[in-house]
Formats: sequence, C-alpha cells, structure tokens
Amino acid sequence: MSSSAQRSRYSWSCVVAAAIGCQALVSSALPRQRVVVMLPSASGDATLRDRFLQGYAVGETTVRACGHPLPTVRWMALRPDQSPLEQLPRHSDQHLVVAPPSADLRAFSDLSQQNGLSVLLPYQRGESIDTLRGLKGREKLWPLVPSIQEDVKATVEATLQAGWDRAMVVADPSALEATLSMAFVDHYKASGGLVESYEPTPVQQVDPTDGQRLDRFRKDMTWSWAGTVVVADQPDGPLATRLRREQRDGAFGGGAPLTPNWVYLSDSATLRDLPQVPWQQLGLEHPARGDDWLAFAEAFNRRWGHTPDLLAAAGYDTARVLALVEAAPLPVSDDGLPDPMGWVSPDQDAVDLCSALRQRQRGESLRLKAAASDFRLRGGMTPSGQAAAGLLMATPSDPMKADGKRADAATG
Repeated sequence: MSSSAQRSRYSWSCVVAAAIGCQALVSSALPRQRVVVMLPSASGDATLRDRFLQGYAVGETTVRACGHPLPTVRWMALRPDQSPLEQLPRHSDQHLVVAPPSADLRAFSDLSQQNGLSVLLPYQRGESIDTLRGLKGREKLWPLVPSIQEDVKATVEATLQAGWDRAMVVADPSALEATLSMAFVDHYKASGGLVESYEPTPVQQVDPTDGQRLDRFRKDMTWSWAGTVVVADQPDGPLATRLRREQRDGAFGGGAPLTPNWVYLSDSATLRDLPQVPWQQLGLEHPARGDDWLAFAEAFNRRWGHTPDLLAAAGYDTARVLALVEAAPLPVSDDGLPDPMGWVSPDQDAVDLCSALRQRQRGESLRLKAAASDFRLRGGMTPSGQAAAGLLMATPSDPMKADGKRADAATG
C-alpha cells in the first residue's frame, strides 16, 4: 500500500473513530478483516454518516454489555463516482460487506457476484429497493430495514379507518414525496377507496409556480366535493403552503375551510410541527420498525441527547449483526462456501442480543429482536415492521399530538 493510500485510510479511520470511539480506529488498522463497512464520503453526506455511526455506537454498547468482543471491521469511504468492485479487490478472508445507506444496488450486486461476497444493505427504503427482484444474485443481498411501501400502507389503512374513502391526490412533481403518490393510489383503491380525477392520471401533478395549473386543480377540487385531499409535499413545501392558505381563506375545496381533510404523504419527522388549521389532518406517526425500538431509542437518547431515526436504528442493528457474524465460525451454504448470514432463521421467535450471541456460539440459527425491522431477513427480500399513522391534532398549546385514533399496521 502506498504512503498516500495509508494516510487516506487512517484519515478516514479517524473520522469514524471520532463518532464511535477508539475501537473503530484500532480495528481499521488490522490488516485483514472478514467484514468491510462502506460509508458515503461525499461532502453532503456528513449528517447521514453521523446518524448511522451514532446508532452503530449504541449497538456496540449492547454488544459489550453481553460480555462479547466487538466485531473487527475495516471502514472504507466510497464516493458516488467510485465502484465498490474497484475499491474492494477479491480477498479470501472477506465474506461480508456493509453497503452505504441508499447504495447503488446494481453495483453491489456485481460486487457480490464477482467477489463471492454477501452484502448487508443497512438502509435501502425508496424506489431503488423495487429493483432488487430483478437483480441476478439477489439472494446474497440482505436489506435490513422495511421498504417505505410499509409506511404508505399504514397511511392508507389509517385514512380508511377515519372514514375517508373518497379523495383527490395532488403532488408537487419536484417534491420527493411525489414518488409515493401512485403507491398510495394503488393501495387506497385496492382497499376500497375512490380516487377522483379529471386528468388522464389519478395523481394531479401541480407545479405551485404555475398559476393556471393551480387554479385548474382548485376548481376541480371544488367541483368534485371530495372530502379528502392527499398531499404529496412536505407540510412547509410550496404546494402545501399555497393550498393551506387558500383553504383557510375559503377558496379551496367544496366545504372550505372545514373540509377537505388532509392526508400528508410525508416523513413523520416533518409532521411534528404542523400549523393549526380548522380541518383534520392525518399522516405517518412513525415508519415501519422493529420490536426493540423503544429500548434502542432510550439508550440512544441517553448517549446522544436526542431522538433517533430509522437510519440510526439501522446503524444500531448493523453493529449487532456484525457481532453475531463474528461470534462463531461461519455456516456453510449449500454450495459449500462460507455464509456469513446463514445463521439467520426468519421464522423463529425473536430473542434478545445476549441470548442470540449464546445461540450463535452454540452453532444455532436464530432471529434477533431488532430496532429497525422485525428481522425476518431473507436474501433478496425486504423485512417488515410496525408502522403507525393516524389523525394529527394541532392546538395553540400543543402544536401537534395524536388524538388516539391511529392505525398500527403490522405491514408484511
């Protein structure tokens, strides 16, 4: 290894060590590790890395509490323009690589096939996960968190439980939330909901800067007298802000300002400070996650002083999975090769980490009680989890709280 490459490697190790402690620096200096963890290194990825590594550090704490050594891993930086295959030459001692959050699945599929590696996908939730089924060798790709489709299903279920079975769906085409609008329509209609539309498609694509298009949608909404509008935009996004103002002024919807009711297709974190309005609002309370979430969230808050998100939970579960991988010799697959995830048994009852480590040391298969999912892991398939959606109330004294009418969807 050249001196410049060594400096780069140790510089990156210091970044990780600053987040999770000296163990990361020590393990990164070891010449050969069976596990490689890749993290994104673009300039805009610092927050993403920190959230993942903070969760990872809490996961390491639980491993130590079980009296078990921490996994030895090699930390690597991966830029968006780099190929993991080029960065990670084939090595007989390496059997598992952890991909960066929101990784290029095709690139890691190629890595898996050419280097004979299993790939853990700690945070893969969006549209890219839908391509997993079409990838060759997908049985060696292991998603760790539920698909965002689970959140959409929970939102649909809560919408129908509220009695809102007739709606118009509107999306700002420039908003990330717009990618969820057709999934909502499909699940809503399949569950008995009626989507109104005067356009060729069921989703009204409305650019909030286009006055004519906005005016046409406003008239369509008034004409339809649909009691619900599904808004694919952030609550403070330009489309949501404009429609909210017009409904308050009585200019949007047949029963304004009291109706239509609103359903947000937005991340639960963006719904914590909704403005007070005279109509009802509904949205995601938390994304699909696992049974160990509460214990993880308490430990995370004690360590870092703030509430974790699902990405942090993915880091937490990753640390514990890697400890389980290294707790005993690797199982052997049907084709006679070491299988770092061969100990996972998705249909067993979930057990706590200390019990899981003991079972692993006895050579037994198991299912871990996890924070990010139900840990019913199968190669090439996403696990499930428990998502919650419901009515969101905003008052002057309490900007937002659930009123108890909520749908907990065990989405699987």
